[in-house]
Amino acid sequence: MRSGMVKAVMAGAVLLLVSGTARAAETLDVNVPFQFLVNNQVFPAGHYMIEEDAVAGPTILIIRGMHNREAAFMLTHTASGRGPAGPALQFEHRENQYRLSNIWESPTDGQTVVVHK
Repeated sequence: MRSGMVKAVMAGAVLLLVSGTARAAETLDVNVPFQFLVNNQVFPAGHYMIEEDAVAGPTILIIRGMHNREAAFMLTHTASGRGPAGPALQFEHRENQYRLSNIWESPTDGQTVVVHK
């Protein structure tokens, strides 16, 4: 019974509050303390900047490593429901991997990352 509960908890979303601040309305500085995936690309733990694509607007976000060369474009759509207070990233934990799933600037303003297979 206990192992079933642990597996259920591990399959749920993991929330990581952003340790940093928004420098501008379109940019978030974040520190992620674990390895994660964006569009099947592995990103090591580290400091990242997430910003809107200057041409495409809020439907295309760019994540860039501040101290490494990792970068990716993310197709997004407006998140449904409410998010956590303040800027936050939300991850899904499956099969021993974290995948970036949502980016929240506020509890009512968020983007869901469209997963490419």
